[in-house]
Amino acid sequence: MLREINQRRIRYFYEVLARGTIRGAAEHLNVAPSVITRQLRLLEEELAVTLFERRARGVVPTESAEIVLQYYRGCNASQEYMESCLQEMRGMQRGSIRIGVNEGYVTSLMDDVLNDFSLQYPRLNIHVEVLLTSEIIAQVIQDDLHIGLAYNPPENSDLRCHLRAKRPVRLLVKKGHPLANQQARVTISDATRYPLGLMSATSGLSQTIQLLEATEKIRLTPILTTNSIFVLEQFVIGGGVAFMAPSPGYPRIQSGELVGLEIDHPILMSPEIHLFVRQGRPLSTALNQLLKQAQTNLSLFKQGI
Repeated sequence: MLREINQRRIRYFYEVLARGTIRGAAEHLNVAPSVITRQLRLLEEELAVTLFERRARGVVPTESAEIVLQYYRGCNASQEYMESCLQEMRGMQRGSIRIGVNEGYVTSLMDDVLNDFSLQYPRLNIHVEVLLTSEIIAQVIQDDLHIGLAYNPPENSDLRCHLRAKRPVRLLVKKGHPLANQQARVTISDATRYPLGLMSATSGLSQTIQLLEATEKIRLTPILTTNSIFVLEQFVIGGGVAFMAPSPGYPRIQSGELVGLEIDHPILMSPEIHLFVRQGRPLSTALNQLLKQAQTNLSLFKQGI
């Protein structure tokens, strides 16, 4: 097995081949001919072949030299390709961005950021995974995802939060529901008088609900549990109620079909939404640009529902 090939010796070899003489190569490289001669000899020893036949008027390459020449050209081509790819990445003409997001925030992410971003940089590959908060955290830490956008993630030293904002829990009811006509905030007692739907235990919201139960020493008994916001919406349209953390511009609230009621409890007012990456992860030009656009345009991190 060959040892690692000395690239300086390969460069000397190429210059001798291109110039036809050791002296010509030495003059071109501005080194002494003896340096070239010694480095060629060492290269031949490394490769265990003869590269040149010495003649009165110069040197003649052997068949082995032709193989080494192909290697040299291949190295140069690979380096040029690498430099070209890196240049494209710096100019955001190449690369990929993988994002994990909770289902409820897909519309905001697409409308506020990704639709415009993908048009600005059409050669970037953007991959969006709709996941639960716990899944997003795990995949960001494992570098399967570049960015996470999730509701109420627990504090984690492996994560670096770029954006955060309060996103209170609301009680979602349908238009015309008896609670929708109340002027004051609803209470937990109000909510438990109606069929209740909750997100599954692995969601970011479930941790808040568990904290509420522990603090108030109560046990909420939902008749429906799901990991799908769509399923929860259909349940509410059917007459149930559900704890949710709707995003700004939530379509069914905006249309008036559903109503997000404020809840009179400090625990349900405190949850946050976070945009985060892995702590210590080097950020590419494309990732930095996307994070900047999210900071400027993402309505999830502005006030209001």
